[in-house]
Amino acid sequence: MLIREANDAELELVRAIMAEAFSEYKDKLVPPSGALSETTEAIRRKIAGRGGAILVWKESEAVGSAQYYFEDAYLYIGRISVLPAWRGQGIGKAIVSYLEELARSKDVYEVRLGVRLSIPDNVTYYTKLNYSPIEEHEYPGKTDRWYIMSKSLR
Repeated sequence: MLIREANDAELELVRAIMAEAFSEYKDKLVPPSGALSETTEAIRRKIAGRGGAILVWKESEAVGSAQYYFEDAYLYIGRISVLPAWRGQGIGKAIVSYLEELARSKDVYEVRLGVRLSIPDNVTYYTKLNYSPIEEHEYPGKTDRWYIMSKSLR
């Protein structure tokens, strides 16, 4: 497995992997996941000057991706995506570990990510990776909630 930074020309591939990975939630979440409508240009704007995107390769196939950006005192990881056929092989955990190491290399010792409460398996998954809820938010219309989860790297 190879994990590396995506270059600008590969942001469309990052978006395509994300869209396929999140497609299982189509018509199941209210409001719908923004991952299903996010454009390559929106990704470019989100990470410009403060972050990036990564791709995970197995041999010659891109099988995972994520986006990240630095805030004042932490690294935020978003849109962690693994293609359905490649799940259960440790790719998601490898993405998180890679980005945690990136944070450490920049002397940043906290990582955060957002997780919908309507997807309890994801909450459990990140809890097992030692992330803890630090904030709870509610969508307009009170149709769903999400946690901001955090992990100290110290």
